[in-house]
Amino acid sequence: MNDTTDRIFRDLRPAALDELAEDAHARRRDTDLAHALRAVPAVPAVPARRSRRPVLALAAVTAAAAVTGALVATDGDGPAPGPGTPAPATAQDARTVLLASAHTAERTPVKPGRYWYTRVRTQAVRNERMDRTGLKPGQRSRVVRLPYTYIEAHTQESWLSRTGRDRTRSITGINAKLSFPAATDEAAWRGTGAPQLMDATERRRAVSDHDGPITHTIGNENVPTGRLLKLPTDPAALARELRRRYEADVRDANDGKGVAKGVDPYPYYVWVTAQDLLAGPITSGTRAALYRVLADLPEARGEGRATDQLGRPGVAVTMRGPGDGARLRLIIDPRTANLLAYESGTSPVPAKPALSMAYEAMGWVDSLAARP
Repeated sequence: MNDTTDRIFRDLRPAALDELAEDAHARRRDTDLAHALRAVPAVPAVPARRSRRPVLALAAVTAAAAVTGALVATDGDGPAPGPGTPAPATAQDARTVLLASAHTAERTPVKPGRYWYTRVRTQAVRNERMDRTGLKPGQRSRVVRLPYTYIEAHTQESWLSRTGRDRTRSITGINAKLSFPAATDEAAWRGTGAPQLMDATERRRAVSDHDGPITHTIGNENVPTGRLLKLPTDPAALARELRRRYEADVRDANDGKGVAKGVDPYPYYVWVTAQDLLAGPITSGTRAALYRVLADLPEARGEGRATDQLGRPGVAVTMRGPGDGARLRLIIDPRTANLLAYESGTSPVPAKPALSMAYEAMGWVDSLAARP
């Protein structure tokens, strides 16, 4: 990847993801990873996902009411329904949520436009910083624990060209905010000299236009928007495609001795890939198929009603990540089957994830600066 493309990715992906990914990598030592893989010996592994991001209603009111009522409880112990078949409303588990979302998604046609628009609010809870001082080229940053916890948040908008021939735009640093969960945290911060905690690029609103094509990420592969729009709409075919891409990533990570270095379990690969795709430019058929693929993951769990960082109500489905088993949560709007938020990691603040990405708006538009 050339320097220009790297710069475009830096401008388009939500800030804080790179540092959080590096934090996580530093914490997940080889022993932690080995323990995670031993815990799921029957599941193959995929290379650790690179954090490069360029970044639906039911047929009848009565059906919508039944589904909404079904999505408020946690997992049940009853038998699972057959593949691709909507579960009974009384099941009240993750499978119910995901199959109901598939049912809604496939009944909402989406016409691709000139640009895929996304507005996302990213919030990160931190009590560590990456120390890069005195490092030589190739050396990994050090994790430094802070005597306080702080919360940083900012919004980003992006307009991604469907064909790659139109100019792409991103606006970063929107409504940047730094806060502390408790007065004692702010006092401790001031006691250390009140250092600057947010990068200048995160604090300052900036508009960036790019003329080069933009790709999206599935696993470790960069995929143009046009190919995303051609992903399978059949659940079995989409599952095979994800498995094919996963196995290719495993081969790329192989050290030549039959061991894939720095890998994560396959269900985790599917889960985080789904988050990227659900927030990206895919067809209604692919969106429905993806929800059905997620519904077939036995690791998925239902959490019932949930509220994202913006206060919007939805229903949550979760999976435990590798290593420390931190919760990875998708919050879905049961009325539209749109992804409201993705949350991951355990933070020192109760009830707040380490990372929260709330999708305020997304959809197709036909001009730069237009919003759905």
